[in-house]
Amino acid sequence: MHFDLTVIIPTFNEEENIERMIVTVDAICKGHNIIEEILVVDDNSSDGTIPSIKGLQSRLSNLIIIIRTKNPGLSQSLYEGMLNAQSELIQCIDCDFSHPPEKIPLFYNLLKDEGFDMVIGSRYIAGGAVIHWPVIRRALSFGAALLGRLLIPPVKDSGSGFFALNKKIINGTNLTPRGFRMGFEILGKGKWSKVKEIPITFIDRERGSSKMKMSIITDYLKQWFHVLYFNVIKRESHNIFKAWKIFLGAKSDF
Repeated sequence: MHFDLTVIIPTFNEEENIERMIVTVDAICKGHNIIEEILVVDDNSSDGTIPSIKGLQSRLSNLIIIIRTKNPGLSQSLYEGMLNAQSELIQCIDCDFSHPPEKIPLFYNLLKDEGFDMVIGSRYIAGGAVIHWPVIRRALSFGAALLGRLLIPPVKDSGSGFFALNKKIINGTNLTPRGFRMGFEILGKGKWSKVKEIPITFIDRERGSSKMKMSIITDYLKQWFHVLYFNVIKRESHNIFKAWKIFLGAKSDF
């Protein structure tokens, strides 16, 4: 079956959200004439997440599940989903409705019709916002975004988990998924030319428990230095230099 878009939903113990998210994504895509594959990548959940997904597969032929039993993690799950996606256009979205699924058609149109290689839902550009986050989490997230701008300065929210891409930009790349910032990994090492940020309102989850841990700080620092090493020392990518050139040229989209 041909798919216009693969929507990747990473999960771990999301029984309170997964069925509603799958049904919502499917309805939105069908309402915009997008033939979508829904690819759930699950880190071997111990609650009712997996049975819920399998229960929906009887009426949704476009719903696929991958159950991972090794090397758990958000970025690792997203990367496995990308490698297994049946469409060249890929959308990543969290399961807990912190990302607005109604934006999916906009991401898709920017990839398909306007030729962007990557589209990022940004909390930190005009029109973007974060709701129901405690001060410490806001500070950590914004600080990480500022650190990301040292390497990829045109992107204000390189750590956003709500992004879409053309699969061609990761083909043949040496990615090292870790932590929560897969988008930053792709920006640092992928083969992109045109990237666009669009404003989103991030709403903290209302159901289920957060998977955030303090280890994400050390994961991000390791990732940041590896992207720097990959570009400046190993010279396997020139994305940092390219991004700075774009930034100094003050282009709004690149």
